[in-house]
Amino acid sequence: MRKLCLPLRFIGTPFFLFLIVSLFTRILLLSKSFHSIQCNGSLLGSFAWGALFDIAAASFACLPWILLFVITPQRLWKSRYGSILYAMLLSLYLFALIFISTSEWFFWDEFEVRFNFIAVDYLVFTTEVIENIMQSYPMVWIFCGMTLIAAAVVNFLRRRKVLAWSLTGENHLGAKLATAAFTIGTAFLAFATLQQSNITNFSNQYHTELAKNGCWSFFAAYQKMEIEYEQWYATIPNNEARINVQRQLATSDTTFIESGNDKGREIKGKPYEQRWNVIVICMESMSADFMKYAGNQKGLTPELDQLAKESLFFSNLRATGTRTVRGMEALTLNLPPTPGQAIFYRPSGVDLQTTFQPFLERNYDCAFIYGGHGQFDYMNRYFSTSGCRLMDLGEWKKEDVTMKTAWGACDEDLFHKTIAEADVAFAEQRPFHYFCMTTSNHRPYDFPDGRIDLKSHTGRNAAVKYSDWAIGDLISRAKSKPWFANTLFVICSDHCASSSGKVELNVVKYHIPAMIYAPSLVKPQVIDQLASQIDVMPTVFGLLGWEYQSMGFGLDLLNPENSRKPGRAFVSNYQKIALMTDDKLMILKPNRQHSLYRFKQDNGDLTAITDGSADAALTDTISYYQYASWLFTQGKLKRDHATKK
Repeated sequence: MRKLCLPLRFIGTPFFLFLIVSLFTRILLLSKSFHSIQCNGSLLGSFAWGALFDIAAASFACLPWILLFVITPQRLWKSRYGSILYAMLLSLYLFALIFISTSEWFFWDEFEVRFNFIAVDYLVFTTEVIENIMQSYPMVWIFCGMTLIAAAVVNFLRRRKVLAWSLTGENHLGAKLATAAFTIGTAFLAFATLQQSNITNFSNQYHTELAKNGCWSFFAAYQKMEIEYEQWYATIPNNEARINVQRQLATSDTTFIESGNDKGREIKGKPYEQRWNVIVICMESMSADFMKYAGNQKGLTPELDQLAKESLFFSNLRATGTRTVRGMEALTLNLPPTPGQAIFYRPSGVDLQTTFQPFLERNYDCAFIYGGHGQFDYMNRYFSTSGCRLMDLGEWKKEDVTMKTAWGACDEDLFHKTIAEADVAFAEQRPFHYFCMTTSNHRPYDFPDGRIDLKSHTGRNAAVKYSDWAIGDLISRAKSKPWFANTLFVICSDHCASSSGKVELNVVKYHIPAMIYAPSLVKPQVIDQLASQIDVMPTVFGLLGWEYQSMGFGLDLLNPENSRKPGRAFVSNYQKIALMTDDKLMILKPNRQHSLYRFKQDNGDLTAITDGSADAALTDTISYYQYASWLFTQGKLKRDHATKK
């Protein structure tokens, strides 16, 4: 140790600090989810993988240090001012590491995973995210605490003469170049050979997440915003995939248009089309298990519980993903979730044929109504190129907002705005179709006082109950309007409040409520068939009796031919994409891997299938996802410009 040259000593301290903070972070995250962790060899394996990724990430973290050492005069670090500068830089560096560790703690608290696509999104959309964090946590005190910890650790190192040791030792050109070459070479080797997909596929997914390094995961997610299906996933011939999907979607009222395979299918209408208004309410994080029908006895959703009894109610519906944009994508494109980031994010995810097209062709007033800023998650770009008017917060008047958080105006303000827009359309004698996105059931869980018996800013349950109250208030106000009797209210969650678990895909955590409420138009009925978010709007079109073309894979579940088919749903978590049937779960993964399970719908328990009993279902899974990805990448989902309004 005494003979170590100065360049190695200079970067040695930040290198080992990175490793120590990374290990400490992993232990903290383990303690937070200790109830779901299995203390066995698998856990030791996750820590071994974690050490490997920590070393790789630390080599990258040391690149700025070696660059600093190379470009600065070496006599600087031998001087008194050099030691002060080194201590200050080390304090800032340690503060950054503690900040990342703290951020991982909060991120894990929300999603129970290491940094992923969501963290990348948050870095892109900093305004809403920073404001939300400031509202949700006492950040002033947290920053003060991080500063004190960083200063205390560096002072401890100074007193233990670690800093003095870091700035002594032999220094010559050969040592400098050798150290630089070694550091850069190690980082390059790690980049070229180490992938998160190399991590052992632990049966407990918490172990898989603990095996990762937060910094490495963040940049890996940044690289993988879009995953090419044919490169990474199991495939069959494209024509075979198309034929399989058409076989699954076939009904007597469906005609597949074969012209270039780019027009999808044409669904026949009924003798008399209905020109009913349609208001879609996409509810933030409204898991099924908040409601009474799924066993919740806390009384958090009395309004939704009552509406469910008066509606066409989907009791066994699954969300396609874990993000709001996934829910929006499913409700408007009616396609399985293609791997990677939602189509909203992709540059080519514009000007697509969505569920708005049939409304636009019938001269409906179509609008996206949102209490936040629609540039977040590229929502405005997606909806505007789908033919919708944009009514995000930027289009609202100041008096339209009584309360807002970083994510947007409270739900009651959103619904007041929706009613006002409907009044205008009705006065103009135009039918309307509005897509509304709520925000109140999201950190910081703030809402106007006096609405419910729980206080604002006290957690998820209070926000759920307020969001439920706002739905009831919307229906109550709408009942006094002349357009109410002619309006379908489509209420559906975007995703669950959480989706993590011990297993690869916790299908229980994708269970969401959906209902179509129109007391004078739709008879109450429960659809208990396993279904997907992508089936909601096709069922609406069935109620309307419309003839339309669709590129989607959704089914009208009121069509007797579809209701007799086995249940199926699509679920995903970015890289893993899956097909659920009534008793099986087929998961496709990168590197052309897959997992096949039998599962119980009541608790989501999975049992691996090792025989050939799921081969046909696996082929269907590949067909659905491969064909959906092909349609998108080949531009087949683009709107027909001749029908644009």
